Amino acid sequence: MTSPQPDGPDYQETFARLSAMFSDRLKTYGDGPECAEHRDRASQEQRMLHLCRVHDLREAKVLDFGCATGHLLTFLTREMGFRGEYVGYDISADMVARAQAIHGDRARFEMRNILRDGVGGEFDFTLVSGTFNDLAGDNWAWMRACLKTLFEHTRGAMSFNNLSTYVDYFDAHLFYVDPEDVFRFCKEELSPLVTLRHDYQVKPDVVPFEFTVDVFQTPEACRRRLVLGDGGRRG
Repeated sequence: MTSPQPDGPDYQETFARLSAMFSDRLKTYGDGPECAEHRDRASQEQRMLHLCRVHDLREAKVLDFGCATGHLLTFLTREMGFRGEYVGYDISADMVARAQAIHGDRARFEMRNILRDGVGGEFDFTLVSGTFNDLAGDNWAWMRACLKTLFEHTRGAMSFNNLSTYVDYFDAHLFYVDPEDVFRFCKEELSPLVTLRHDYQVKPDVVPFEFTVDVFQTPEACRRRLVLGDGGRRG
């Protein structure tokens, strides 16, 4: 499969491709986990569990970036007693409309290209589950641009997940990324306080094929890694 060509700095074409893709999935699968490309509800919630471990979110203002029909709000409320403020952004107008219909005035849902329109507020925590997994252009550049923009408007921490290159095969329609590359990007460009977990199983008896990264706000400046054997100079 040939990857779509990258578009401009606001990645509007990437957002448009993903919007059409997920609107079609909503028509096909309804608001079940498959509409957000999860195999089943159990695996979807396993991913959410690891994102939500970033902090006690019960009273927080949370942004769900790539919210689909808002099941993260259902999970937070049921499993963690969430009573904070939830905002969900998605690039599919159909997803946003369905989410708002399901959850009513318990939350705010919005279709938004954050690279063109801005983030639209400040949040305690930003959670991103599976949003970067579909091959839709220059995913690496698009993902970094989104994460930088989101983190600038996150007061506490941001948690996101990716498909790992430590797998047995590659699906031609999905985006896989080297965990070391993601870790280095976060440490050098976002925050010196980063955790990466690659030890959990989404599917029983299947070797971990994805990972979760938590990036924490701090007044400390980022630092580039030192290159071994280079006389102590920064790499």
